[in-house]
Amino acid sequence: MKHRNSPHQANAVVLSFSGYAEAYDLVRSLGMDGVASIVVACQSYDIAFYSRFCKKRIVLPHFETSSERMIVDQLKQLSATLGLKPILFYVSDAELSFVWRFQKELQSWYRFLLPRDETFEHLFNKARFCTFAREHHLPVPQTIIINNVDELDSIVSSIRFPCIVKPAYRQDWTWETEELLAVFGPYKRSLRRFTSTRELIKFCNALPRRASALLIQSYIEGRDEAIISFHGYFDEQSRCLGYFLGRKIRTYPSHTGVSVYVQTIHNNELAQKSIGYLEQIRFQGIVKIDYKLDQDDNEFKILEINPRYNLWVLLGGYAGVNLVAIAYRHQMGETVDLSYDYDDDARLLFFKQDLRAYFFEYRKTKEWTFISYVKSLIKKKYYRVFDPRDPLPFIVSTITFTGRNAFRLFRWMVNRLHPPRVLVRD
Repeated sequence: MKHRNSPHQANAVVLSFSGYAEAYDLVRSLGMDGVASIVVACQSYDIAFYSRFCKKRIVLPHFETSSERMIVDQLKQLSATLGLKPILFYVSDAELSFVWRFQKELQSWYRFLLPRDETFEHLFNKARFCTFAREHHLPVPQTIIINNVDELDSIVSSIRFPCIVKPAYRQDWTWETEELLAVFGPYKRSLRRFTSTRELIKFCNALPRRASALLIQSYIEGRDEAIISFHGYFDEQSRCLGYFLGRKIRTYPSHTGVSVYVQTIHNNELAQKSIGYLEQIRFQGIVKIDYKLDQDDNEFKILEINPRYNLWVLLGGYAGVNLVAIAYRHQMGETVDLSYDYDDDARLLFFKQDLRAYFFEYRKTKEWTFISYVKSLIKKKYYRVFDPRDPLPFIVSTITFTGRNAFRLFRWMVNRLHPPRVLVRD
């Protein structure tokens, strides 16, 4: 593929702190449009480094509060060497928050489009978002906000069951000790469905105290396939330059986890409502809105509005609406044709995580039988990590995964054959 980058075109810089597949989603999406990327990542093993669409790799310090200043300085130094101001892409909540907090500095060196500050603050804080949604008449599940767990006893009678508890900020449920991690699990597993007052109060009382609020929200019943999402890119005047709709097929963990098997769908009424909601709040930049149909009033309720890039943009690129390429061209100052035409039932599979989801969860709950699971995989699909036109990231990922798990198996076998001795004193 011939790359579009030239002395008259800005570089695309993809920022990644985690080392998972997120950066590669963006690198591949840009590669579909002929744009090679510079990958700036905190993990030396980031598979995006090995893509044929990665033309330069830079390893950053490990991301933590004490290293943020160093990362900003390295990004500024990179931009200074590139000529035209590059376009910055970011992959998860940590990178999004970082870019937002340092945007005044970074805007002198990079081009990117974030929501306005007043909108961003409401989207990033789940408690504020519920108030924001009510003010703008956005359909959301019934939500009660509590600032202190001690308030729970006095308002528990007004809670609608089943319900789910969420923190105002995702990082509020980053656990400081192994004991807390053992009790609550990683963030996505901490999001649990409660059916009784007793188990709700027990869970909330066990949570470590945080400065920000807790949300107790009505849980909308339904399988993961009931979650539909709108994906779009909006310019500075809140004009939608491109969109598509998708549906989750499976997540890991099930019901509250990240998407591992997804498909495109069409629902023109929901698409137009979504555009209307985002125009109303004067939104700009990349966006995902998650919906779930509430059977009680037959209305799609908004679960969240997320202003960042994610694996769905790769699916959109394969289906015909490449939101990453649209963002690149728009921020380059090019005229962008409106892009709303995409393939129906295009599918994207993250096979490793999807297999885990089936084996450890869906198989046990019988939501997916072996036959229905296999039938779902027979459909034509694309893969999140595997691409025959860009095979090296998949090869590196496979070798790394195999080596890591072989070592774990070896250690387990050694412990079984030679269990550690316990010294008993007389």
